[in-house]
Amino acid sequence: MAKFGHFALESEKLDDILNEACRLVGDALGTDLSKVVEVLPDRDTLLVRAGVGWQPGVVGFKTKPIDPTSSEGYALHTGKPVISVDEGAEYRFTYADFLKSHGVKAIVNVPIPGLRGRQAFGLLQVDSRVPRAFNEADIQFLTGYANLLASAVDRLLVFDNIQDANRELERRVALRIAELVDANAALQLQVAERERALAMLQHATRLETVVQNLPFGAALVGPDGRVMVANPEFNRLMPRGMMPSADTEKGGEWQCLDEAGRVVAPRDYPSARALRGEDGPERDFEYTSGNHEPLWRRLSGIPIFNDAGEVTSALVVLIDIDAGRRLAQRQLLLAREVDHRAKNMLTVVLAALRLTRADNIPAFIKAIEGRVMSLARAQTLLAADKWAGADLHTLLRGELEGFVNAQAPGPCTTLSGPVVALPPGAAQPLSMAIHELTTNAIKYGALSVSGGKVAIVWQALTKTARAPGLRLSWTETGGPAPRAQPSRRGFGSRVLSGTLRDQMGGACTMDWLPSGLVCTIEVPLVPDHMLPLLPPVSDGLREPAAIPPSSPSLG
Repeated sequence: MAKFGHFALESEKLDDILNEACRLVGDALGTDLSKVVEVLPDRDTLLVRAGVGWQPGVVGFKTKPIDPTSSEGYALHTGKPVISVDEGAEYRFTYADFLKSHGVKAIVNVPIPGLRGRQAFGLLQVDSRVPRAFNEADIQFLTGYANLLASAVDRLLVFDNIQDANRELERRVALRIAELVDANAALQLQVAERERALAMLQHATRLETVVQNLPFGAALVGPDGRVMVANPEFNRLMPRGMMPSADTEKGGEWQCLDEAGRVVAPRDYPSARALRGEDGPERDFEYTSGNHEPLWRRLSGIPIFNDAGEVTSALVVLIDIDAGRRLAQRQLLLAREVDHRAKNMLTVVLAALRLTRADNIPAFIKAIEGRVMSLARAQTLLAADKWAGADLHTLLRGELEGFVNAQAPGPCTTLSGPVVALPPGAAQPLSMAIHELTTNAIKYGALSVSGGKVAIVWQALTKTARAPGLRLSWTETGGPAPRAQPSRRGFGSRVLSGTLRDQMGGACTMDWLPSGLVCTIEVPLVPDHMLPLLPPVSDGLREPAAIPPSSPSLG
């Protein structure tokens, strides 16, 4: 039994293992007849699969129905060994005719169990030509062999099925050869085709083992573009099993552009070129599967030749480059966005330089510095949030630093409103507008005297408004009362008009009440509603330098 166990582990042919088991148990129990009967897939028929001592035409051919009145049927039904001591005195079971013709008088049946939830493979049987009472030691001995056979069957069943199919193919080819002696040329063609198919199968088998755990997709593609063998990564990247082949005229799910932006013909795809025997360069594709968004894939192909130098298939490699490609596109868009905003900021600074008026150079420098610093604060907020937007409350605190919730007797500013995330297109112009309102309040309004107050209240626009947006109210109290509505527009007024109305597509109303300035700002917060860059202001729009303190004009 130990010797047989070693043989069962080494052998790769199931029939060899079964026949060797029959030979060894027959020798060990002193009988010259033994066999293994297999339960066929219909589960109603037994086949003499292996055996020793039997006449030709039995092993591999003899079948019999699974009869509940036979010892075989009873053993399979109960799953336990069954002994028939004497055929002549047996009243429980019937013996098959081929057993009687071989002179069998006694029989012992031991089930070969099925592993991993399978049904029993069959029976290990020892037959005696003389009546014999097989004992418990015999049963234990045969049970050990049956368990070894069950392990061997489990290991080799797949390979055995393949070998059976190959033997059946060879049998049919042999019959066909006998029938087609006069058609030798046609027969040779069939044999050659069979050899090519077997060679392709061998290639596929070797490659399958290698490519299973590769970090990129790899597949063996047949001449018609059908994927024959592929690793899991390839199946994930391209669920459908077809590739552009040598005869492909349409790209289907594949779309490829060359470096100049021209569409690449499907027959020039790497897989198609490889199937023609060419080493095609790798290309980047947009691959579409079903209703999903196009995904970027990098494809390359290598032809595989047989011994005659003919292309039998192509090794195709597929790499997922979607994340990298989209990251590169995002970086390009970000670079363009930064460039656009830099130009926008320079335009605003240029407008500030042109329109800012002051009585002396230090005052001019101070005004310019304040406006540039307002732009810088907005840019800092955007950069901190990776250009995704800026928080309105943080922006207001930055512009009104020193005044927010200040203690008496100095001027004070209060902020009240929900959390609002300003998109990149709104942060910079709104920051400039608040800065001009703050500067005007410090010079002429509520923030210029002790006890002055500025209340800033904002709220989100409802869905019934033109677009999702923001309404902000700036109310000054306790400051010097303006004499009248300003008769001229300074830089601040132009900023409010240019940024809030022209650039952002919003609205701005300013009321000079006896209690102080009340400014209401209403702007959309959807990027599509914001116009591009604020155009530079021409020199012809400059205002006179003199600005009386008692006549505020936001500028």
